[in-house]
Amino acid sequence: MKKYATLFFALFLVFAFAALSFAGEKPEVKVKVGGTVQGWASYAQTNTDTAQVGFGLRRVRIRFYGSISDNFKTFVQLETVSPKLLDARIQWKINDNMELRMGRFIAAGVRGGGLTSHTKLDIIERPEMARIWASRTVGADYRDYGVALFGSASDFKYNVWVHNGAGATNIRPKNTGTASVLSQGVALSGMVTFMPKSVKGLEAGGYYGIGNKYINEYNSYSAYVYYQPMPFRFKAEYVSLTNKGGAADLTLTGFYVFGAYRVTPNWELVGRFESTDPNTDLDDDEITDITIGATHSWFPDAWGQAKVTFAYVIQGEKDAGAFPAIDNNYFYLMWQLLF
Repeated sequence: MKKYATLFFALFLVFAFAALSFAGEKPEVKVKVGGTVQGWASYAQTNTDTAQVGFGLRRVRIRFYGSISDNFKTFVQLETVSPKLLDARIQWKINDNMELRMGRFIAAGVRGGGLTSHTKLDIIERPEMARIWASRTVGADYRDYGVALFGSASDFKYNVWVHNGAGATNIRPKNTGTASVLSQGVALSGMVTFMPKSVKGLEAGGYYGIGNKYINEYNSYSAYVYYQPMPFRFKAEYVSLTNKGGAADLTLTGFYVFGAYRVTPNWELVGRFESTDPNTDLDDDEITDITIGATHSWFPDAWGQAKVTFAYVIQGEKDAGAFPAIDNNYFYLMWQLLF
């Protein structure tokens, strides 16, 4: 417990400084509500020669934005298709280059995962590699409970995140009884991003994280490069994740390469190649996904406000002995409205 005493003492000093800095100011409360509706249709042809056709709702979200002066803000987001609290965070703007966040939110991680907003997805869904990474670390929604420091210096941005290590675990220790083993450790994640002002549209960065050994012990890293000199957009990212525990470590590796071209102000052609190896100790279990598609936006200057995306996905995997080969084809259509 002593190794965490310094951390909590530092947090106490930070919040004590905040209390002294803004004491006596009259708060100006502001509240705003927004949301997302994503409806989709799909057709799938699977290995079993079975055709699947369906319609549904991918996301229906409600967002609440609140602020008390320019220095204190809060954000809450709910998913209503499968009711769930996604985000609930408090933000304190320390200065123009530094911000502290606490609650449940997204911080350091795979760039193509939760750090890409669901309102700004390049195609229908995030890369499969990013989705598997999330399910093996903090959880499928990319979020966790914790506290993070976000900052910037010149062309660099960074964030350092201390969190529980499993997004579904809301730890609330009490001063009576026996403490849960889940509350004996923390996970730690960090990320650095380089966005040079001299090269418009360029973004490069990396992430490293270690899990809570009492909840989900892992270590993971990623590196990415995005270059978006409109009307072209290019993205690439590599991810490695090793889950510890059990008889042997399980290592996931994967990468994706994405490209897009804005044909007209309202239409964009998109394509992505992905390769994911869910277990590097097994041969011929790599999964490849090739996606091609197009997006139409009714409002070019507000690209995600009202758009429809069409995508065709070819998924394949070699025959890995006891595991049959995968040869699936999917067609998706998703309509998105933001308000």
